[in-house]
Amino acid sequence: MQRNLLKVLTGVMLSGFLLFGYIANAEAALYTRTLTENTRITPAGVIVATWSNIPKFKQGTVVTLNEYGEVFEGILAEDISLPYESGTSQDTVRTAYTPVPFYVYSYTTKEPTNRVLPFKGGTKVTFNDKGEVINGTISGSNESITLNQTNHILVSNGEISFHKNGMVAMCNLSSDSYLRPVGWLQILTENYSDNSACSGLVEFKGGKPIMLNEKGEVLKGTLNKNTKLLSLSGILSAVSIKAYEAGTTIEFDDKGIVVKASK
Repeated sequence: MQRNLLKVLTGVMLSGFLLFGYIANAEAALYTRTLTENTRITPAGVIVATWSNIPKFKQGTVVTLNEYGEVFEGILAEDISLPYESGTSQDTVRTAYTPVPFYVYSYTTKEPTNRVLPFKGGTKVTFNDKGEVINGTISGSNESITLNQTNHILVSNGEISFHKNGMVAMCNLSSDSYLRPVGWLQILTENYSDNSACSGLVEFKGGKPIMLNEKGEVLKGTLNKNTKLLSLSGILSAVSIKAYEAGTTIEFDDKGIVVKASK
């Protein structure tokens, strides 16, 4: 009995040691370096590139590198077009979310293509382990991001980030755009008019920031028109439909109820 207990304790201690060692090694794999001059550094995952496609990082700033010297984060020295998060396969996304307003089409496993955005010099970019930007600041005023074969979103200069499935997480809309907010199934026909019947879609104002979840549903945005949305009202905080004025910035909870409205 004592011998078996000793074996168990030894196994637990060894597992803990190995796990701790793995975590320590994983953390130690990334390190920082201060650049003494403008320096071109390839991101992780790059296997072929032309000289002009290798991002140049700014002198006097700190870059984060992996054990192979590949960059994960740094301050760009100049404007450059870079690939952005391509995400998981369309089958994975479609299975995970039902129903969805649209799903992310995979360009890494189905149809490889050159998905790039212009990123602004003097700003920070963060890459994933495939060498794709997951957070940065774009310099274009009317850039199109393809979400799948039928859906795209026009984005403008400013900060942009992506979810791991390739969906935009945050950006500035380039133009007034119809998107579905969280909880759109509960307001399918609330915003119908005599000449418009767009199920669950709400028009958000261009030139303003917008935040989306992994399904492409709006978590925060600015209304372009007077819009009816889910809201809490009364002493018992009952859910009801409330009209919000155009120009109001709206934040939704995970059920699609407005939790903050400011103008």
